[in-house]
Amino acid sequence: MDNIIQFRRYPDSMDLTLISQHFPGFRDHTVYRGHQVFLYKRAQIFAADLWGSFKGQQYGEFNDIESVMMFADYIVPAVLQQLGVLKFSIALSHAIMANVEIHSGSEEEVELRACLVHAVEEIRESIHRKSRKQVLSVELDLWLWAFGIQCFSLQHHRTLSIYY
Repeated sequence: MDNIIQFRRYPDSMDLTLISQHFPGFRDHTVYRGHQVFLYKRAQIFAADLWGSFKGQQYGEFNDIESVMMFADYIVPAVLQQLGVLKFSIALSHAIMANVEIHSGSEEEVELRACLVHAVEEIRESIHRKSRKQVLSVELDLWLWAFGIQCFSLQHHRTLSIYY
C-alpha cells in the first residue's frame, strides 16, 4: 500500500491547490497511516470535462492530460472486482452485499480508492505495452464507469461523501 500512497499524478497546468481553495468539495484528501493521500476525483473530472468539452483546445488545452489519473469512485471498483482485477476481503465483500456504509476517510475506503487508481493505471500501462496504443486514464475510467452503470445488479460500496 505504501507504493500506492506515493502514487500521485496531477496535471501541472491545473493548479489543484487554487481550485481546492475556492471549491471545498474538491479537497479530496485524507491521512492514511500517517501519509497524506490526495485523490482529487472531482478536481480531475473538472480538468477532464474541460479537455473533453473543448476537444483539447482553448480552455481545454492541457499539454499533460495524460497525467490525469482515473477518478476514484464507487462504480469502477465493483466493475474491476467483477472482472477479477480487484479482490475484496471477505469483510469488505460482506459489507458491500449488506449495503453497510464504509465511512469516508476510513482505512478501508482509502485503500479501496487507492487500489482502484493503481489497478486502472496498471491496466492502462498493460494496454500500452501490449498494443503500443496510448490510452488515457480518463478514457479508460469513462469506459469502465459506463460499463458499470449498465450493470443494474452490480453491488458497489456505500460511502457518504461529497467527493464522489
